[in-house]
Amino acid sequence: MSCLLLTWLLAGCGGGEGSKALLNAPAVPILTPGPDPLLDRQWHLFNTGQSGGLAGMDLGLQGVKETGRGVLIAFIDGAVQLSHPDLVANLYTLNGTLPTPDPSPPFAPAGAIYNDKAGQWDDAHGTAVVGIAVASANNSIGGRGVAPESKFLAYDGVSTGLVAGPMRSAVDLGADIVSNSWGALDSKSGQAWSYQSSDPAWREAMTVALEQGRRGRGTVIVFGAGNGGLNEDTNRDGYVNHPGVLAVGAVDHRGRPSSYAEPGANVLVSAPSMSFWRRSDPGTNIWTTDIAGPRGLATGNLPESADYAEFTGGSSAAAPMVSGVVALMLQANPKLSWRDVRWLLARTARPADLGTELAEPSAMNAHGFYPRVGFGRVHAADAVSAARNFIGLPTERRCDSGTLKLDLPIADRPAPAVTVSNRLEGCDIKIVESVQVTLMVDHDYGADLEVVLVSPSGKRSLLAKPHSCPTNSPPPCGDLSKGWTFHSVRHMGENLNASLQNVVTGELQGWQLQVKDGQTGDTGLWRSWRLVITGH
Repeated sequence: MSCLLLTWLLAGCGGGEGSKALLNAPAVPILTPGPDPLLDRQWHLFNTGQSGGLAGMDLGLQGVKETGRGVLIAFIDGAVQLSHPDLVANLYTLNGTLPTPDPSPPFAPAGAIYNDKAGQWDDAHGTAVVGIAVASANNSIGGRGVAPESKFLAYDGVSTGLVAGPMRSAVDLGADIVSNSWGALDSKSGQAWSYQSSDPAWREAMTVALEQGRRGRGTVIVFGAGNGGLNEDTNRDGYVNHPGVLAVGAVDHRGRPSSYAEPGANVLVSAPSMSFWRRSDPGTNIWTTDIAGPRGLATGNLPESADYAEFTGGSSAAAPMVSGVVALMLQANPKLSWRDVRWLLARTARPADLGTELAEPSAMNAHGFYPRVGFGRVHAADAVSAARNFIGLPTERRCDSGTLKLDLPIADRPAPAVTVSNRLEGCDIKIVESVQVTLMVDHDYGADLEVVLVSPSGKRSLLAKPHSCPTNSPPPCGDLSKGWTFHSVRHMGENLNASLQNVVTGELQGWQLQVKDGQTGDTGLWRSWRLVITGH
């Protein structure tokens, strides 16, 4: 549908006053309801092999009756065209008024060149992300979203770099889910490929969201795990590795980890997206909403796709898919806590196609855990079915070792790993949900370090691996001198009291942390560590 067909309903197309005028328009259908013409191209929803993939390698929506009705999803992104004809019906308002700043892209000046920087007139990223989750169904235009009757809020936090305020606003307005498809915002540090801290104000907002959101059940916070591939690790991102974040990886139309999928012990599950990062691979990308009219991603060569496009956003596309599935789960059972949602998604995930790679044994399922896809592919029908009658996890318990001072030297490669352990005596947790490790090390090139956590049952979390950075200006690449907190969901479901006997000494082992230098040239001093486990 072009902008001209909407002139009877709004004063313009895109951002500005046109979208504000639309907020007060009557809720009338744009066209006679009917099938969505692009649905057969949305393989991520219903994969019949139409893109050359494997039938059934999709979100598993077959037979799901829930539509997300009664659930509110907030999106923190760049520009989002609120007036898009496939989105506007689901826009959340208060008495017909938009309760948040309008994130719609501005109108392009006459003859303006293409400009898709965050918040500019061709910034279609946010519009695409929102459409994946909540685009309307059966309205005779475009495709549909995963949860096509969910309401949505949208914030432009990317162009400003301010994300804590939108998080607090979303919680205050009653958002059930906050979906994030952006990466670390600390680009000025020059530390690409290394540790990126989160904003303290954002961490405070996260605490409010988890403790007060949804009347104490906790707002569900979803993040795309990242698109850095094997050069990166999601545990280096202080936003994505927060223990309250549900980190989502990506698999392609054949169920394989996408080429750009970042590994990490904090990746919970994965969802469909394109195969290759920013590469056109016709048929395998994600069809979703584009800026209506001549701007944005779409070429407009096809009449039915003038306001839609194939999105190549990587885990940016996977995150809203999981947000949509969570909306279906919350419609099926509004009493679910944020912890329940995470547990059920992990428990019901299906295996990815790992080729010759092997998943690691897991207490949560039969097919294991793999750092690039977590516990596997999200399956909506299984997750919703499990959610319907789930009575909820027991009250969360937390065990904290406190900061344990060490001052142990770390010799240069090829010296063996330095290992410490802690049994957390007196901890009353039976089943693990998540683990945090805070590590403080003085090292001239901390990126040399490999850090591995081993549970009492012998299961391993790779928390850090040796890597390099494009630059080594202060602070040094991999700087851990002020401490860094890693997060792992890999041990979810394990019995905290399970014991693994040391084959040499015969002693029962606790939680072990192993640190070794994986590259030559520098040595270091391991100052301290801290172990925090949550569970029930």
